Amino acid sequence: MSDTQSSTHDPEKSAPVARTQSVKDGNRHETSLVNILVACTACLGGFLYGFAANALAGSLAQPTFIAKFLSGSNATSVQDGMLGGFLGGALVGAILQAPVSNKFGRRIANAVAALIVIITGALQAGSVSATMFIVVRVICGVGAGMVFSNTPVYMSEISPPHTRGMLVGLHGVGTVTAYILAAICALAFSFVNTQMQWRFIFIVLTAVGVIYMATLCFIPESPRWLMQQGRDEEAKKVLEYLHRTKRDPRGTFAHAEAVQIKAQVVAEKNAPSGYLYIIRTASHRKRALCAILLWTMGQGTGITAIANLIPTLMGALGFGTTMQLGLGIVWTVCAVIGCGINIFLLDKIGRVKLLVIGGFGSAAIISVMAALEKYYLHTTYTPGINGAVAIYFIFGAFFTSTIECTAYVYGSEIWPTHLRSEGATIALVSFFGNAVAYSAPVTLALNNIGWKFYMVFVAVTVASTIAIMFYFPETMGLSLEEINAKFGDHVEMELQDALDVEDTSSNGTV
Repeated sequence: MSDTQSSTHDPEKSAPVARTQSVKDGNRHETSLVNILVACTACLGGFLYGFAANALAGSLAQPTFIAKFLSGSNATSVQDGMLGGFLGGALVGAILQAPVSNKFGRRIANAVAALIVIITGALQAGSVSATMFIVVRVICGVGAGMVFSNTPVYMSEISPPHTRGMLVGLHGVGTVTAYILAAICALAFSFVNTQMQWRFIFIVLTAVGVIYMATLCFIPESPRWLMQQGRDEEAKKVLEYLHRTKRDPRGTFAHAEAVQIKAQVVAEKNAPSGYLYIIRTASHRKRALCAILLWTMGQGTGITAIANLIPTLMGALGFGTTMQLGLGIVWTVCAVIGCGINIFLLDKIGRVKLLVIGGFGSAAIISVMAALEKYYLHTTYTPGINGAVAIYFIFGAFFTSTIECTAYVYGSEIWPTHLRSEGATIALVSFFGNAVAYSAPVTLALNNIGWKFYMVFVAVTVASTIAIMFYFPETMGLSLEEINAKFGDHVEMELQDALDVEDTSSNGTV
């Protein structure tokens, strides 16, 4: 007998079914204002990383910075050391965040990271030699890498399935928005006629770290981490706080989430953990390969190398200091507009389709970029130079509208709760490892082989995108627990079943 027939003959039994569907539909399309505000506050972790990473980009075009650190015969090596050192430190930070986050919680891990950035921001501002600056820059990278890796983990664990892509994608928006502020600061400070000129941006970095640490007092701990620690009542209160809406004033969806999360946590309580366990287990090994491929493709586009060198690349096209820094601001604006498009598409198109479109599209754009560099770099042909500038902007906007936010979301959501921090580490180690591989030698490579270096980006991006197209499972619209099934693991309770039980129980029919 169909559901329709049942409701005709037994109205009392049909009522709970109708109410359940109403709750599900309502929660599928509504996210609480509190949840949005918490996610926006959390994405300041991405902002802190973005500012720390990009503070150097504008400095490389500041006359006082160049005179202080880059005036010797080893200037190229020193510059590459500054760029690569930060990313190498960030790679270490991505590894360190997992044990800290698992033991002390997501918020404490980010507070430790913020403290490292605050201290090293002040030390960068006070650096007296290139050696001191590079060493402190590496340590700053450790803190930035910790917060960058841990923040999407936290954001994925507080977000409902229907808007998780949008909310976790704010991590990318925060990161790229920081690029804008860093670029504006660099331009503003370029007009300051003092030897202190280059130091101001690192003073601002210190202030950003202080502000971020203060915001951590206003957001709750991850409910999934709390559930793992046996603090069930606290976890339930956090879920109600985050996911109660006007359409669901009793918090039915939050209660169902709690039931599902608890069931999965109990099932995974005695499961092994650690990187060796991930390697030895087929389902987790697939996740690890996905996480590695994710940023092999993303960084294979050369995005970090290009983002960190935009003012310098503009200088190579013949622009003066002010135009270099001004065009750097325009590039970051294009990038943040792209992030806005990305978070809008994530829960509509899906993660894998966006990654594939972004990979092949980026490879095509980089090919055009290489051709323009080949024929118009170091020339006075205005249309060619303008075309080269435009293609940088197009690349920034296209990458961030397809790959930037998508990769942060996918890399954090594919892991079970007890391995999510380790999984984020694997994804971000790939991020920073590939970033170092392309950023550390970028100045030397562009000086020696020029446009041909871009063809390395094209080859890596195309090969890894093909792998993503055939290997990655789609995760859009699923709860974090239900994503386990996509990798062949058992799901203890479907969210819909938990909703049915919760709705029936709340209406007194059991």
